[in-house]
Amino acid sequence: MNYREIFCIIFVTSIRHSYGHTYSCDEWMATLAGNDSSQDNCSQYGTSVYCTGTLENFHGVKVKQVENMWICRFPNKTFDPYYILRHFTHLKMLRINYSNFTHFSNDFPELKHLEVVNVTNTAMAYTRPTLFRKLSSLKFLDLRGNCLDHMEGPLILNSGFQKMFLSGNKWNCTRNMKWLLTFDENDRGKRVADKELMRCVDFKYSGRPLLAVMDFKLQMRQQCQSHPDIQNCSCILHYIRPSDDGEYLIPMVTVNCSNRNFEELPDFLPKNTTILIITHNKISNVEVLRKNPIYLEIHDLYLDYNQIESIDFLEASRWLHNFRVFSLKGNKLTKFSSHILDNAMEKNHHAIKLHLSENPWRCDCVFTPHFQELLMKYHTIIKDYTNITCKYIEGDDNFRTSVITLNRGDVCKLPSEYRIQPIELLNGILAFLIFLTLGKLAFDYYHYKRYGKVPWIVTKLP
Repeated sequence: MNYREIFCIIFVTSIRHSYGHTYSCDEWMATLAGNDSSQDNCSQYGTSVYCTGTLENFHGVKVKQVENMWICRFPNKTFDPYYILRHFTHLKMLRINYSNFTHFSNDFPELKHLEVVNVTNTAMAYTRPTLFRKLSSLKFLDLRGNCLDHMEGPLILNSGFQKMFLSGNKWNCTRNMKWLLTFDENDRGKRVADKELMRCVDFKYSGRPLLAVMDFKLQMRQQCQSHPDIQNCSCILHYIRPSDDGEYLIPMVTVNCSNRNFEELPDFLPKNTTILIITHNKISNVEVLRKNPIYLEIHDLYLDYNQIESIDFLEASRWLHNFRVFSLKGNKLTKFSSHILDNAMEKNHHAIKLHLSENPWRCDCVFTPHFQELLMKYHTIIKDYTNITCKYIEGDDNFRTSVITLNRGDVCKLPSEYRIQPIELLNGILAFLIFLTLGKLAFDYYHYKRYGKVPWIVTKLP
């Protein structure tokens, strides 16, 4: 049994000893057999009073004597503590249970003797920092089992306040609750006795301890804002997963550095960064993916609309064998060695998405056939393969044609207007002179055999 359980037992026991015999709401409602429990109804036992209904009036209740008050099954959607409680000036303990109200419409009135407030098992979904500010003697506050999803900030409470209970609510951990980690002169976080039991119920962090989520967020924020490499970037804790053995939690961070005039990939990223979005910048070289080990943890990399011209230096890199998402849309890629991606994809069992469209791909007889084979082989991963088109080349009819639709005859053909190149002209002249020389030799040989005369040039030789 831990100290909090012992504290709760002592706390409940002290209440029973201080306030005499107590009913639960269900026990007291059972005593109303035959009465309409939807109507205002109050029962007073000495200094204790039990009430149900809308509490429009308190006929028969000696409000000045009431020290302990139970409000059960309050039916309205809003609860006005100022209007309902302002006359109970000697109230020491207040319990509001099993009720339908979603929020308090006003702050609590100044009740100088009120020490304990218990609001549990209601539909209360919203509170504000000033709600209990005027309760100068408040020591214990129990808000468990309601529908609270966040708090705008820590409650403003008196200096003598001791313990608060908040577990069992529907906490949305995408909201800011980092004040729970703050231990300042007012002990704002320390006053929450059961913060280790608070759990997230939102879609992103469902079931995770709220305290761990806020701690991860705080660490991420400090790293993201303190390092000069990424000061202008935004960081998000997008998921928290359990370790393989289930012994601890691992945060997963997204860093967004889009439109920040980056000329190269940053050398530093916050711990546990798995997604980097760095689109619409001026990056031309991604060799850091091969050299910097922090990028081995980056599973999803978005490099759209930069100035990258080549990825050949990533050949056989560990990162290329382990990425999950690699997006290179809108860069300056014209061609690459297809075997680089082919070999990487053969070994990479994690890849689910690769984007290559909106690049100026060169459609020629050497590159295109191999590129087409790659696109067809991995079309389930290269999601935009139908949008990969040829760049503009003067006189080429394939401009903006989808690479995957080209046939070999479209890229392996001579231009329609053929121009004789200088080397070809020289070759023609040399061929003509060779044939001319061979023809003259044949004529001289024939003339010598028939007439016995040697060529004129031979008679002139010494």
